[in-house]
Amino acid sequence: MPERSLGAYDFKGPKPQTILILIVLLILFIVSWGSFAIVPAGHRGVVLWWGSVENRIMGEGLNFKVPIAENVIKVDVKVQPHPFKEIDASSKEYQNVKMTGMMNFHIDPSFVNDLYQKVGLDFADKVIDPAFNDFVKEVVPTYPIGEILPKREEIRQRAMKKLGDNLSRYHVIVDDIYFANIRFSPAYEGAIEAKQVAQQQVETQKQVLAQREIEAQQKVATAKGEAESILVVAQGQAKANDALSRSISPILVQYKSIEKWNGILPQVSGGAVPFIDLGKMGGLSGGTDGSKR
Repeated sequence: MPERSLGAYDFKGPKPQTILILIVLLILFIVSWGSFAIVPAGHRGVVLWWGSVENRIMGEGLNFKVPIAENVIKVDVKVQPHPFKEIDASSKEYQNVKMTGMMNFHIDPSFVNDLYQKVGLDFADKVIDPAFNDFVKEVVPTYPIGEILPKREEIRQRAMKKLGDNLSRYHVIVDDIYFANIRFSPAYEGAIEAKQVAQQQVETQKQVLAQREIEAQQKVATAKGEAESILVVAQGQAKANDALSRSISPILVQYKSIEKWNGILPQVSGGAVPFIDLGKMGGLSGGTDGSKR
């Protein structure tokens, strides 16, 4: 049997029926894959029909859509923070004030399609920042510069109401507002710092004076107690001396002298002076009635 070269064999491609089947399967896969949209938790789906916003809104989970014709834009409806850009304003006295802060907000899930149609997804730059800028420039000038910091909470409440009313037409709901920083001109901040230092020094001096006053009161109380103690001792000594003086009689004095006498009469010229008055000692001789012998 004669051998045939490799070139003699014909390589046949896939049959037309096979190609058609593969094309149909690919189309079915694309159609089936494009017929569903998954909306994550905390989001809503804005449905576009050939680019036009529809009235229906997709909820969380698996949703059906028309392949190719419908497109789904997923919008976050959870509470989100938005930092404000620093805004320059003036106080009531035309002093420079700079304010910045943070706003927590969320989009009303029932109107995400309306927000997307009117504003788009870049609504923060388009509506939130301008609203905050208008508020700062409108409200801050109504306050004297010395009241801005003490009335910070009042200004915050006014900002929540003002921005809430302003952004509600776009279905943006304000949850809370925080003022991260309020700054003044360097000259005014220096004056505030100097005033605080002076007040701190005054408070320190008050504390020192109060301490000294307490110490002085303690010393007065101690001196008073010592004086009263000395007075009590002196009064007691005086009473004791009085009682002692009343208890000493001439006889007792003579008796004490005898007790201390060494038995030697004093040697004096011109006659001896009696050392003991026996007449006065009659009461001590025992049995003597004082009569002369």
